[in-house]
Amino acid sequence: MPLEINYVGEPLPPLPHNSDPANDWLLADLVEQAQEMELPTGTGYMAHWYMAGIHMNYARWRYHEPFAAQWRTDREAVHLHFNLRGRTALENHRTGAVVHLASAEHNLSYYRGFEGLIRHEELESETFSLQFSKPVFLALAQQATEPLRRFCAAVLRGEELLLSPHGLPLSLALHTAIREVLGCRLAGPLKKLFLYAKAIELVAWQAHATEQHGQTPRRYVRTEYDRERLLFARDFLLEHRALPPSLPELARVAGLNEFKLKTGFKELFGHTVFGYLSEHRLADANAQLQERQKTASELAFELGYSSVQHFSAAFKKKFGVSPTQLRR
Repeated sequence: MPLEINYVGEPLPPLPHNSDPANDWLLADLVEQAQEMELPTGTGYMAHWYMAGIHMNYARWRYHEPFAAQWRTDREAVHLHFNLRGRTALENHRTGAVVHLASAEHNLSYYRGFEGLIRHEELESETFSLQFSKPVFLALAQQATEPLRRFCAAVLRGEELLLSPHGLPLSLALHTAIREVLGCRLAGPLKKLFLYAKAIELVAWQAHATEQHGQTPRRYVRTEYDRERLLFARDFLLEHRALPPSLPELARVAGLNEFKLKTGFKELFGHTVFGYLSEHRLADANAQLQERQKTASELAFELGYSSVQHFSAAFKKKFGVSPTQLRR
């Protein structure tokens, strides 16, 4: 069955990859497709990369109101879903499973088909996903970490499942790898090789994140309320990265005391508050420079550095090259 996508109330315009999705697992060469879209509900951009056994998808949308899309496909696949911005709920009516992902969260699932709704609960959304054919994923992941080995055993038995009952925080390593995919300037066979390597890297980092999440005892983030408040603090920090709040200010807007903010943030995201902000700024700057979107001066101002010199020094310390050298 071809992939069918409708927004609630009216079908979407035909998408370029709707033509033969049942057979495109077998593509020998890299196929790339992208399009800008304008609908009554909002405007967006969608991009797709297809290789043998692997699909990558990216979408960025700005809605006029909260949006729901109906999806239906019989294609069997393992899905790595990365919710970069906004809040998303995936409702699979075949299995009854509902997956909630906040901004900068991810999860892994296996379905023999999907029929249901994808709800975007905020007015801006940005998502990246990887889909693997069952044989390709098993070949890559069967000998990985214990959580992934258990997941693969269930896939072999044909059991539809989620890796984690909750969305997992998107690590900076995953964020960087995704931005490198989006900013890749290679073409032809070299780009196919690069994207294949990034697909493997994303599986490895997701497995690492899952293993770390399962092994780390939760001393400070003990309730769903704690987790929600820390996610809010992280999102608020990134939204105000040009003029970031102080720790007391961030604790106040998040509804946490300063101790809970500092200890919980480190436990949930693996970095101190401002360590996370610094790494995120540099990862974003690296991606935008590789895409040649902005100059070093523009990025230094946008990301809240005190000067271009300060930005350049931090960038070179992190990546070993100056922003100007990378952009050439």
